Amino acid sequence: MNLKPDFATLTTPQLRTYVLEHRDDRDALHAYLDRRRSENPHSQVYTVDDDVSEAIANYLQNHRPQEAS
Repeated sequence: MNLKPDFATLTTPQLRTYVLEHRDDRDALHAYLDRRRSENPHSQVYTVDDDVSEAIANYLQNHRPQEAS
C-alpha cells in the first residue's frame, strides 16, 4: 500500500521533489502547478510552439544590473 503525502503540508521544494520522483502521479503534478500558479499569478506559460526569444530579451533587459554613471 502506497500512501500519498498531504500535498498541502509540503513545501514547494518538497512537492517538486515528490513530483519528480513520482512522475505518473497526476494529482501531485496538479497540486504543484496550482501551487506555482498561486505563488506567481502573473507568470506566462509558453507552449513548445511559442517563440520565446522576445520574452527572453525583455526579461534580460529588465533584469540587468544598472550601470553606475
